[in-house]
Amino acid sequence: MEFADMQMNTQQKRYALSRSSAIKATFFSLVLFYFLEDISKPIFSTAMNEEAGETTSNHLVMRDVNFPKKIDSGWDESGIALYKDRVKSLAKEGVIDTTVETRFWSNLSNGGWERQTFHIFNKYINVGRTTVVDFGTWIGPTLLYHGQYALRAFGIEADPVAFATVEYNVELNRKLNPSWGTKVTVDSGCVARPEDVGQLTMKAGGGKAGGSMSGLGAVYHDKGEASATWKVSCYTLPDIFEKYWGIQKPYKDVFIKIDIESYEFKLVPSFYDWLKDETFLPKMYISFHPQIESCSDEEFDGVLKFLKLYDHARVHADNADLQLKTATVHDLKEKLQDVVLYQDHHLNGFGST
Repeated sequence: MEFADMQMNTQQKRYALSRSSAIKATFFSLVLFYFLEDISKPIFSTAMNEEAGETTSNHLVMRDVNFPKKIDSGWDESGIALYKDRVKSLAKEGVIDTTVETRFWSNLSNGGWERQTFHIFNKYINVGRTTVVDFGTWIGPTLLYHGQYALRAFGIEADPVAFATVEYNVELNRKLNPSWGTKVTVDSGCVARPEDVGQLTMKAGGGKAGGSMSGLGAVYHDKGEASATWKVSCYTLPDIFEKYWGIQKPYKDVFIKIDIESYEFKLVPSFYDWLKDETFLPKMYISFHPQIESCSDEEFDGVLKFLKLYDHARVHADNADLQLKTATVHDLKEKLQDVVLYQDHHLNGFGST
């Protein structure tokens, strides 16, 4: 089914997002709808869940889903403590302080957070056909969006506080919205290049775990020794595909979203050996962060070498082409903020934004 067909057949999509309530004495979720009629401006509103029979998000046929083997986070005592504290707060009775997350979800509901990201999902993810891999998943805004219409959606998050939140939201949607929630999987752990496999130290951008800027590399707003740190187990993406998620070659309709706070310049070049001999490459959406300005020409060259495996690269929020055949390291430095990669064989499946 093409995306245009989904617009005609489906009025609403929804996902559940956690927030606090002064009305009830328990932590609950607010179920939100995404209206497809206006793709240029995401609109959200409150609604009931599927069990109440109040929704029209039934365009996905319920399938028998075998949940994959769980990935071991490998968190040290610091990481485990952060995770447990967040789990306790999510289960705590009474009103709890979620002001940061509440502001975020409100901003998202008003179309104020990465609107173009959702346009890209709508264009490159085929309804009921594309397997989506999403890292870093953070607290789940992207995973819980494309998870509603992808064939399967897999997320992985290394920040223990963020993971506790997205895990909560995924489990909630499995209960409230089983027609798509049961097709969404989230794991704790880290995707790394082969030489970094094992346990590495992660740092919270901005100093506090749970934000969207935690990473293995140079993090934004690094607070130095004041920043929360923890150790986490790192795996290569091919190993995760094969040993945990059962994603097999050929990758004819796989979409990979990568948002990993500057570590992309170490990770992306490592994909070259994995995919260089493949006829069918996965579609990729890679976010490049400001910290890459300090990367060497050799690292830029490694990224460019990988990009040139593809037929097409779209940059500047999917608004311009990067001419891969003639592109140079200088071009990357001038133009690279984010990039969508795809092959000629993907073209017939694209929807419209």
